[in-house]
Amino acid sequence: MYVQPLDGSANPNSVAAPGESTEGATGLLQGTSLPVAGDDISRFVPPWLNENAGDSPYGTGYGTSGSVLGLFGPLMAMLQQLMQMLQSMMGYGCNAPYGSGNCQSYGRERHFQNATGSSDGDPHLSFNGARWDSMASQPNLLNSNSFPGGFQISTQTTPPNGKGVTWNQSATIALNNGATTIAMSNQGVPSITSFGQSISIARGQTVQLGDGESVSYQENGALRICDENGSGGRIDTTLTPQGNGVNVDVTAHDVDLGGALVKGFMPPISTPEPVSTYPGM
Repeated sequence: MYVQPLDGSANPNSVAAPGESTEGATGLLQGTSLPVAGDDISRFVPPWLNENAGDSPYGTGYGTSGSVLGLFGPLMAMLQQLMQMLQSMMGYGCNAPYGSGNCQSYGRERHFQNATGSSDGDPHLSFNGARWDSMASQPNLLNSNSFPGGFQISTQTTPPNGKGVTWNQSATIALNNGATTIAMSNQGVPSITSFGQSISIARGQTVQLGDGESVSYQENGALRICDENGSGGRIDTTLTPQGNGVNVDVTAHDVDLGGALVKGFMPPISTPEPVSTYPGM
């Protein structure tokens, strides 16, 4: 910032007069050229109109010499920061309160304070009271990025019988980017693998896997898997062998959820066909 003097020659230590070279000047703007005013009126010149405005702390590109865009450099920077803060508060992007820094590509997820879902029988899918049928395997039945390393449930169905009916042949939960898996077959055989190590579990036993993850093998033959993220988020999953398949039942609290259950719960909105305003069309 500077004030253009009436006459730079009046003071040998002042900046140069308008239009003159600043060689030898000892003023604040020594080594720069000042704009020509064309009269003898002192003026305040904003710093973003200086030749060095492009070096402003708001970044390059806003303050090139003589550019009107320099006027908006500080405002653009503040607006950008405001947008990032609003996105974080609304739960978008990698800075969302849950799953911060994770951001795995599971598709669109929504935050649920409380949710229940299942894949039972031959199989019937349900989520928060809505029910529908699906005879196919679900490699992405339910997922959440609210946990470090992610959370994902998948099911593999049996081949269809003579009537085209299938059941869940197995159900698997993947944690820690797939390094930890907990599975149950329709024969009632549990399987736990964590970072390359197979972990055995007996009925009535609970195994702590660390980072808020635990597996309980209940007396009735069901596996209960609990995952907590340390921020109030929690998903409890029960895998129960029954008949020809294995049932999957889930309860979730204060987490982001996606996958086939959430997608089936919220089918896409159909767009009505446009109505023609021309006669005969």
